[in-house]
Amino acid sequence: MVLRSIRIQMQNPVRIFLICIIFILHITNQVFAQPAKGANKFLGNITTRNAVRSDFLKYWNQITGENESKWASVEGTRDRMNWGGTDKIAAFAKENNIPWKFHTLVWGSQYPSSWMNRLSQEEQLEEVTEWFDEAAKRYPDVQMIDVINEAYESNGGRHAPPPTSLKNALGGTGKTGYDWMIKAFKMARERWPNAVLIYNDYNTIEWNNEVNWQVNMAKAMKAANAPMDAIGVQAHDAWKVKTATVKSNIDKIAAVGYPIFVTEYDIGESNDAAQKRIMEEQFTMFWNHPKIVGVTYWGYIVGSTWRNGTGLLNSSGSERPALTWLINYVKKNPNPPNDFMSMNTKMFSKTAINKIPFTIVSSGNSVSSEIPLKVYDLQGRVISSRFEIGKVINLSPLKSAHGCYLIDIRGYHAETINTLQ
Repeated sequence: MVLRSIRIQMQNPVRIFLICIIFILHITNQVFAQPAKGANKFLGNITTRNAVRSDFLKYWNQITGENESKWASVEGTRDRMNWGGTDKIAAFAKENNIPWKFHTLVWGSQYPSSWMNRLSQEEQLEEVTEWFDEAAKRYPDVQMIDVINEAYESNGGRHAPPPTSLKNALGGTGKTGYDWMIKAFKMARERWPNAVLIYNDYNTIEWNNEVNWQVNMAKAMKAANAPMDAIGVQAHDAWKVKTATVKSNIDKIAAVGYPIFVTEYDIGESNDAAQKRIMEEQFTMFWNHPKIVGVTYWGYIVGSTWRNGTGLLNSSGSERPALTWLINYVKKNPNPPNDFMSMNTKMFSKTAINKIPFTIVSSGNSVSSEIPLKVYDLQGRVISSRFEIGKVINLSPLKSAHGCYLIDIRGYHAETINTLQ
């Protein structure tokens, strides 16, 4: 009903502004799940043994598939794709108005090595391209994508970078040292112009050598103008590190300018009191860090997580103390600082996307000739502000890159606009 009203009123520009505000207010009041209802950041989790539990929305308002969208899970046999698991995630997210993340496009683990490794470089590029194409065709509206997972060369550690043959198929290291990564992100942007494209990695906020690598990589991607929108820090080992050190490492990465997503946090502690203490210290820091957009805890059912001790909810339905604390804390702290609020709002917003130019109008007679207005890019940066009522907003003269932008009018995220014409 709301969408139909917007299409009809678009023909009458005098009412566009009011219709959009009403629509956004509806979204703000309805779609946020507990305990992060209406919060400035999302609190997410993953599927449990390839299923979405009936109690998921009681705790979380963002979802990631633990294994369903990994290449080997979808195309274990060449040219035979099984999207059943990911379809269920996409449908659940759409039905409940929460964002979901496609995890992951390029990774050196859980990709179909049994047949990919036998192919020539040219054939590998063809298969990667087909993999991207089919995923984009099926999920054009996914809000977040881990484009590359774990590119860091770990020398036998936890990371799983793609094999050299696959990286070479995407362009190798090249002049930048990261040419293959740049190409992967460009391929993703061509297919998903509006999604948040994320680089995701393991111990990059825990150990110094990996933190330094992440900073240098982020700088190189920014210098190359790669369409990478955010950095995902898995934080699987953060619980082993002092919270002050973890925060310092996040600060180093955030200083490059990208939003940070805590994508796979867990606390491998079987002792209830110890897990709760760590949760209190570290999650409070995550939630209040202005550069962090949201936090995804990696599994929550005791006995059904990838690591011992990380579960938060017993199979009987009783909550471990860390989960009880987490619920109460987030409910009581819905407005943590978030320098990238426009990115968070966009992931939850269902406003229509319109091509520029876009005209701001008002139906009231008492409104001044100027109104507070800001235009943000997906990294939360202000592109422009304050336009007169009735003036055409055309971002082309601002030399903005192609992509999706958000208009904020008087604090209401009234429209998303797209510079692609």
